[in-house]
Amino acid sequence: MKKEFITVFEKETTLKIQSAKIDAIRTKDIVKKGVRVFEDGKIGISGAIGEVDDQVLVERATENLVTDIEYPFDLQRGPVDHRNYNQTPLTTEALLSHTENILKELRENYSEFDFSETVSIKQMGTHMYNSEGLDVKYEDATFELGLILKEKGGPNLFDGFLAYYGRTFDESKFWNQNKEILNAYRNKVELPVEEKLPVFFIGFDTLTGLLTRSLNGELYATGSSLFNGKIGEKLFNEKVNIYQWGNPKQKFSPFFDREGCILPEEKLALVENGKLVNVFTDKKVAKMYNLPHTSAASGEYDGMPALSGTALRLDIDSEDIVKTLDGKKAILVVISSGGDFTPDGDFAAPVQVSFLFDGKKILGKLPEFNIQSNLYKMLGDDYIGTFENPLYYGEESTMEGYYMAISK
Repeated sequence: MKKEFITVFEKETTLKIQSAKIDAIRTKDIVKKGVRVFEDGKIGISGAIGEVDDQVLVERATENLVTDIEYPFDLQRGPVDHRNYNQTPLTTEALLSHTENILKELRENYSEFDFSETVSIKQMGTHMYNSEGLDVKYEDATFELGLILKEKGGPNLFDGFLAYYGRTFDESKFWNQNKEILNAYRNKVELPVEEKLPVFFIGFDTLTGLLTRSLNGELYATGSSLFNGKIGEKLFNEKVNIYQWGNPKQKFSPFFDREGCILPEEKLALVENGKLVNVFTDKKVAKMYNLPHTSAASGEYDGMPALSGTALRLDIDSEDIVKTLDGKKAILVVISSGGDFTPDGDFAAPVQVSFLFDGKKILGKLPEFNIQSNLYKMLGDDYIGTFENPLYYGEESTMEGYYMAISK
């Protein structure tokens, strides 16, 4: 009988913020353990939270073989690869110091706003090994600041936020950026008078969600993808490269999937120079639909490997936003809630909070408005580019730009 072990650990200290003051401190230290056993093409699974003895979990997983769940795939036979992406994480003392300094500045110089939510540090990791020689481990540590901003006496539940996510934190860089942002919240400006404007996003979750569904191998093979039957076709702008991303430096998650598989180059082109060349798969979907296996299994530590999603990334293809805009003013979206794509790829969304942006500096806060486009326009003729994020917002983050129709 073959065996496979998964351990997920997370240690977190979170400061709860209310009225620009630390209101509470919460700590979390969790270990989750899962065991899979394999015999005669079947899989048995067990799991527990806490330091439960491995043999107990093996016995439970063996008992669960009676559920008769098929798993007719070979286990990974290597490699041995342990990686730590942040060996000098921020301490609790540093967390408290940074947070107190930031809140003091906010209380003293931006008293017309209220600030709440959380600031935290987290250490996390995943270790996966089996009886066939696989032994892979990912460890990391992050600092995350997410403060909701609300104008005191205003009608809205919130009016914006200050944010940062990364492995390190530089207070001076944070203030160089966020003093500009806070002054922009004070400075109300009008929308440029044009039907179509350059619109930039830092993390466009709605688009990423559509691409994840459309590039899922199982959905593609069963006719549920927007891109059905289009592998090999040119769909988008020549500049567009969309990758299944495996490098933890950018994605802050393990370099292996839930079957222990690793992308050979830590990224795999799904769209290359605008052409659809691949969809992502796990072992089951690759075999069932005769598709290339792309190491995209996901799932819980105590569950079956599945194909629910993967890390996608538009590759950086452009260098200088200011030069690209060539004197035009752009929109930087901060909050856009309530929009979506139709099954045909049409997109519409309200933008609740945004800034006027020149590619380098944030100039002022814009009124609410609506944006409209279509997937094939956004990633086609109206695609501006994907840039390294010029703002001190998060390590390894990108900024994507598209021309979009604007209406009030």
